[in-house]
Amino acid sequence: MSSSSLALQAHQLLSQQWQRLQKHVKRVLTQHPEAAESLHQIRVTLRRIGTWVQVFQGSVRLPKPLKPKRLQKLASALGKQRDLDVLLEILQEPCWEGIPAAQQAELEKLKQDLQQRRTQAEKRSRRILEDADFLAFQAACEQWLAHPRYKPQAELPLPESLPHLLTPLLAQWLLQPGWRIPAFPATEAQAEQLHELRKATKRLRYQVEFFAPFYGETMQDWIATLKCLQDQLGRFNDLQVLQGELPADSDLQTLLQEQQKLALQEWPEHQQRCLASAEQHRLYSNLFSVSNFFPTGDP
Repeated sequence: MSSSSLALQAHQLLSQQWQRLQKHVKRVLTQHPEAAESLHQIRVTLRRIGTWVQVFQGSVRLPKPLKPKRLQKLASALGKQRDLDVLLEILQEPCWEGIPAAQQAELEKLKQDLQQRRTQAEKRSRRILEDADFLAFQAACEQWLAHPRYKPQAELPLPESLPHLLTPLLAQWLLQPGWRIPAFPATEAQAEQLHELRKATKRLRYQVEFFAPFYGETMQDWIATLKCLQDQLGRFNDLQVLQGELPADSDLQTLLQEQQKLALQEWPEHQQRCLASAEQHRLYSNLFSVSNFFPTGDP
């Protein structure tokens, strides 16, 4: 196997994610003080492994527990506690200070309801990590790392293959309908398209982070930009979910919408830049600069 083949890189990347996963699973099951954050990291790692599957699906042969739909199902199931944590964090923010007494009472009632659901979700999370589906995923991952199976494409040299490996997720990202949403979504369907764009941004960022060591500072700058966009769209979506927890005629809805507008105040700038053909050409061109950053002697 070449020292810079797709096979070697695929194995190294999955091994890194596997080690991270095991550390956080142990913390959750032993109810470590940082178990809540570890649960979030388990979900993130499952998403990263899902991106790894997308990137290397033409190079590796995978058992069923490592297929995208199964990974997505596990990550979604484990995400319920994290989602409730985020909503509770929002309700602790300074923007709620000084609201009228009636609204404060409604806010406290919502906090209590979310906290009760969060307690139940925490118990379910631990059960999921001990469930047959998750154990089958762990066993499959461990077995593949011990005895990896590859397709012929895996023997291709990494430097010349990387640009072609990375362009599909960039194309999917740029083709997201969410890029055409106006400064503030006018409908629930438009808000959902922004949510899909956020998820595509996250997948693209994970991919870029996988291979950033083979590029220069430009790639680090791009990662920072993707993270910024992801956070802003994520903030908008979290507030959208919180709105769904309240009656449509609640006075708190106005405050939540104001916060949503603040979350998207930089959205037109992201939109204008990424829809420009010159910027899209630059992003694709950056992916072909990989060979300059491989150690001397690699093909």
